[in-house]
Amino acid sequence: MLRILLVNDQALCEISPSMLGSAYELLPPLQMASALWPAFQQDPPDLILINTAIPSKILLDQLHAIKRAVPVLMIAKGLNPAQIRASLQAGISHFIEGFVAETLATAVITTQVQFEQSQVLQQRISLLEQQLADRKIIDQAKGLLMDKRRLSEAEAYETLRRQAMKQGMKLGDVARQVLAMADLLG
Repeated sequence: MLRILLVNDQALCEISPSMLGSAYELLPPLQMASALWPAFQQDPPDLILINTAIPSKILLDQLHAIKRAVPVLMIAKGLNPAQIRASLQAGISHFIEGFVAETLATAVITTQVQFEQSQVLQQRISLLEQQLADRKIIDQAKGLLMDKRRLSEAEAYETLRRQAMKQGMKLGDVARQVLAMADLLG
């Protein structure tokens, strides 16, 4: 059962557990945005549902503290582009303009899926950034070996690769060791 924490910050409408259906457990609602971070730390929900006319600075600060750890669905009405941008930058996963009780459960599912897709993309980005950083370090280590040991690029790469296999380490980590040792020896 998905546990949803409702935050009524300048509530736009009344939300009841029956609007969500039996697949969801609505935790005791918070009436103040400043209570979000402490409640999240004490008992993290599976999803945060924000019910607000206009998101307050306190609410956005609380969302920044959570750092996109769970999906966040916000129901609001009549926000200007700057308020929408600030909300999305604070960690809102999905936004509903206005409120229709019949679509709330669908919006929760959409929020979950968008959050999961965002997490997958973020992981892929992190992996690609790490691979790029490793590639730069490996190239630096190859250059050092080529210079100090008078090896060709292929020989320098093969030397790093053999050392990585011998030590059971990643190639990037061996390259970092080579550069650290060269720095130590001057």
